[in-house]
Order: sequence, then C-alpha cells, then structure tokens
Amino acid sequence: MKKAQSAMEYLMTYGWAILIVIIVAAALFALGVFNPATYTQQTAIGFQGFQIPSGGWQFTSGGQLTLQLKNMAGAPVNITNIQATYSGFTATNANSSGTITPGSAYTYIISGLPTSAAGSSYSIEAVITYTNLDTALSGFRSTGSVTGTIS
Repeated sequence: MKKAQSAMEYLMTYGWAILIVIIVAAALFALGVFNPATYTQQTAIGFQGFQIPSGGWQFTSGGQLTLQLKNMAGAPVNITNIQATYSGFTATNANSSGTITPGSAYTYIISGLPTSAAGSSYSIEAVITYTNLDTALSGFRSTGSVTGTIS
C-alpha cells in the first residue's frame, strides 16, 4: 500500500509540470519547430561557368524542376544535356537550347523526378553538359546543387 501511495503523491506533485511540458511540446510542433523544411533556405551552389539567379529555380510536388541558367562562361555555349538527381532518381533534359551568348539566360524544365509532398525540403544535384562555341570543344561539364522547399 505504501508504494501505491508514493506513486500517487508523485503524480499529484509533478502532474502540473508534466502537463505544462506536454502543452509546450504540442505548441512547438504546431508552429513547425520540429519540421526541417521550416529552416530550409533556397540555395544554389556550384555551377561553374553559369549563374543561377536568386529564385531562378523551382521544384514542384509533381517532380518537375525549372532551372534558369545564365551564361557566365565568357563565350557562347550550347547546353546539350542537363541531368538532375533527386532521391536516387535521375531525369534528363536532352533538348539543345541553341546558342546562349555570354550574360544571357535560358530556362530549362526537367520532368520525371520523384513526386514529393509540398512544403518538404529537397536537395537536387545537377550536371550540365555543354559545348563552348568559340573553341568548338564539346563535353564540358558543370555540376552543382539547388536546395529549397517543394512548392
């Protein structure tokens, strides 16, 4: 009988504190504190020879990546292929863009990546294959990644 009585005393003494901790945890969960997407910023890193303007990409829940590339290579280029990898799946845009002169930009759409829930975070690796039209050399590669929140 003494053990049951001390357990009851424990609950009476600390019950309010336990209830407050549960309420605070529920409030933090509702505010998204425990969701990693809350802290995900849009960043683009890598892509030597190209610039991706701020907000120049978007990834949708349907698995479509829109990517704007600005030619910073110092010579006209022809992008021959873009491969994007997300969650172990790779999709390719093998459509040639024609000539992209230095300083100008072109937007590419890459479909076929896995679908994901809107609001969750992502990181997509991309490999751009292009030809330098001044030297007529082909097979140049530029790699980088984009991260953000799925729209």
